Amino acid sequence: MALMQTTCDRSYPLVHPELVDAMVFPEPTSSEAEPFAVELREISPASAKLLMAGPPQLPSRCRLRLNSSKLARPLELNAEIGWARPNLAGDWLVECEFLARMSESRFDAVLASGLLERRSAVRYQTRIPVHVEWTLGENRLSGLVRDLSEGGLCLMTSMSPAGRVVYVIATAPNGEAALKLKVRWSLGVGEKHLVGCQFIRGEDFYLLRNLQPTAQPAYSEYSRATRPS
Repeated sequence: MALMQTTCDRSYPLVHPELVDAMVFPEPTSSEAEPFAVELREISPASAKLLMAGPPQLPSRCRLRLNSSKLARPLELNAEIGWARPNLAGDWLVECEFLARMSESRFDAVLASGLLERRSAVRYQTRIPVHVEWTLGENRLSGLVRDLSEGGLCLMTSMSPAGRVVYVIATAPNGEAALKLKVRWSLGVGEKHLVGCQFIRGEDFYLLRNLQPTAQPAYSEYSRATRPS
């Protein structure tokens, strides 16, 4: 099974999202999917969080274009969809992970534009390889845990849910652990499926969290002390 990965970055929300024209272009460009407008809510050197009406029709990979009168030129960023989750209003918050991390100079230009708030938060990007079973003991699939929180997680796998529960099989130090979760929603992303899951047992969150390696911060150059004013 692939190694677990956890990275973190300083991520900055926008002061006025309406000042940025954000468009998502599905890749490859030969696909029938049309580009669509989104709202940029937060950005780091490695990813962006987008708000869009839903449920959206998402490609697995895309090109994100950001344009604003406060930027010297538009940003074109190749990305893949990392996770998604709905809000109470029926819109969806979607994370795009950039295929190539933005350079320090490129991100400094975004910071200096005045588009971003001064406050920032550490955001963790988590990839925990697991197995997935819709019925315990049957038809095991590969999966990836994303967007882990105390309430639940976003699961990426190759098939849509077959019911209202899912068994996530994690490899713990003392062997496999089968975690039973409630299925809250599912969303097709290219050939993959994102599945929103809720923990039934609160301790299962801590089991998964403890499987993650210690994240190495990648944001020292964007700390409060060094950020452009």
